[in-house]
Amino acid sequence: MIKLGAAFVRGLLLTIRVAMAYNDYRKIILVLALIIAACAHKAPPLVKDRMKPKLQNIFALNNRQIQFTFSENIDTLNLKPDNFNITRGDDTLQITSLYPSLSAAEIIAITETQMDSVYKVTGYVFDSTQNKGAFDMEFTGTSKPDTIAPWIIKFSEGSRQKEFFFHFSEAMDTTFFSYSMIPKKELVSEWRNPRVCFLLLADTTDALAFDTTYYVYINQGCRDLSGNLVGTLVTSITPDTAYKPLILKGSAQINDSLVITGIALLRRKTFSGITLIKGGDFQFEVRDSLPYTVEVFSDKYWGSATVLIDSINIIYLKLEEKDIDNIFY
Repeated sequence: MIKLGAAFVRGLLLTIRVAMAYNDYRKIILVLALIIAACAHKAPPLVKDRMKPKLQNIFALNNRQIQFTFSENIDTLNLKPDNFNITRGDDTLQITSLYPSLSAAEIIAITETQMDSVYKVTGYVFDSTQNKGAFDMEFTGTSKPDTIAPWIIKFSEGSRQKEFFFHFSEAMDTTFFSYSMIPKKELVSEWRNPRVCFLLLADTTDALAFDTTYYVYINQGCRDLSGNLVGTLVTSITPDTAYKPLILKGSAQINDSLVITGIALLRRKTFSGITLIKGGDFQFEVRDSLPYTVEVFSDKYWGSATVLIDSINIIYLKLEEKDIDNIFY
């Protein structure tokens, strides 16, 4: 603590006494703040992180994925497969890609097909302050294939969006991405890494219209490295910055029972939207209150009706199998 001179203290006390006599509370607060600042401890100097990251555990998730757990977050931007060397005797297990899992301290390695054997791993990584940590450890590989279906953990949706993107739960087969789009636009898939894919306009001079909502429908159109397919997803975007949609709702029934699963398509002259049936209900965002036609597909059943935003819309399906794929192609 800083020691204050006697004369300085007497001066401060006199100032406070005078201020109190004149009810000058602002000056009292100012003097007290000055005393506190003068008596305050200096903050300790910042300590540079000199701890090296340590490899704590290795676990083979399946025959193509290995999880490395480190003692702290590591620098994932400079994470390279060449920094890892996995061997079994004279054979080397190649790593094709690396990416963080639940945190930057857990790293997933995508490898060639493993065997039920002991492997040795050597290499090094850097933490966020560039401390280098070397490692040398063994783990048991596995021939067990990955049987868990991937899912999409984040995707583009809503207004002020000019492109579609999808962030998957694990590394995907980047040679395969099948989807349908309403209204139709020519898109190309661009994988930024094994887990993130963007759908971009094939013609760079083209653009999405501000007064239009665009839908992408994925139905088992993506697969992971073991061939497990992702489920069904519908998302929509619009570049409109002042988007204030109206909500068009309805339900679908077969006899007296609600349709459990299915697809609903919105159209006037042409199809303009698609959504999934959830709990027997469907919902669309529309831009006006004029009548629309909605067609519902559920397995071998189909139904169609004219719908309005201010009406109770019920579509009754009958046994009439129609190929929904003909709508998209």
